[in-house]
Amino acid sequence: MAQLQIEGLCKGWDFPVIDQMNLTVEEGEFFVVVGPSGIGKTTLLRLIAGLESPNEGRIILGGNDISRLPPYKRPVAMTFESYALYPHLSVFENIASPLRARRLPKREIEQRVMDVARLLKIDQLITRRPAEVSGGQKQRTALGRTLVADPEVFLLDEPISHLDAKIRHELRAQFHTLEALRRVANIYVTHDYAEALSLGDRIGVMGQGGLVQVGTAHEVFEKPQTLFVAEHLGQPSINILDCELSTEDGVLIACHRESSLTLPVAQAHAQQLKRGNASHVSYGIRPQYITVIADGEAVCDSLHVVDCTVSLFEPLGTYAILMAETAGATITALSSPEHRYEQGESIRLGIDTAEAFFFDAVTGKNLVL
Repeated sequence: MAQLQIEGLCKGWDFPVIDQMNLTVEEGEFFVVVGPSGIGKTTLLRLIAGLESPNEGRIILGGNDISRLPPYKRPVAMTFESYALYPHLSVFENIASPLRARRLPKREIEQRVMDVARLLKIDQLITRRPAEVSGGQKQRTALGRTLVADPEVFLLDEPISHLDAKIRHELRAQFHTLEALRRVANIYVTHDYAEALSLGDRIGVMGQGGLVQVGTAHEVFEKPQTLFVAEHLGQPSINILDCELSTEDGVLIACHRESSLTLPVAQAHAQQLKRGNASHVSYGIRPQYITVIADGEAVCDSLHVVDCTVSLFEPLGTYAILMAETAGATITALSSPEHRYEQGESIRLGIDTAEAFFFDAVTGKNLVL
């Protein structure tokens, strides 16, 4: 098994989809690429698989340049979002197809297919055709066809995005435990940030032209290098307010436009912002760092209290999403579903200013890293 390296990879048509991308995925690593639709995630996998040819750059596997090899000569297996199963073949034959293409002995094919089918809990379905099994079972069949090939790289293109929540959870658990995936380099593509944070040993956030930040789940979520990364990780999405920085009584504050909404800047961030001479910034605060202050409730020193009017309350089982208006801004917070809030109701929100991000209003760069 081997390390996968991407060096100076470029691919484009009318404009560059991937521009000078560099990446190393180690043997046994589960690397997740997350980003919005149409940004080039699938193109990256197709380049590695040999289904697309790069304009520039190299793809190196185990020290060997495979950039110009045809797909059938690359030790790479890919699972497609659309399953791509043969409708006229049984589950067994679909899984066995890459082994038959290599003309392996019949007994070895049977043994390897059944081993994978038992692992994925579809061994009772091997005689059925794709039309006779559920969506989750189809996806397990497609995954089985990938696993049985015994490649040096697994490429998984949004393999569970269109399945229901229960099946997605079950398959995510299997990705964690499948030993076959831990013996090779893996690249898993998704637009679902929760999948990325759950599965990735490392995560690459993909933007225009390639990867804009690579790191562990904690690094990319808690320390986004750009506004783009912050906005594409988290649900509900991060609150972003356009602010001007100013000083009042020696305290640095962020004032939202010309409104009365002012947000004290935590001391740890204030020094960095002063050194950077920033004035116009994008102030970011995640909904989980905003709480509803009940009447009569004591407020801790770290919270800045803002008077708001409820515009939406959406209970979602274990938590609720609360949207409120204040001083020309809309703020999204997380709340307990036990207390219901009505549209137009006056409330107080406590913002933990120590957890705020400050991004350059022009470049989007995080100013307090």
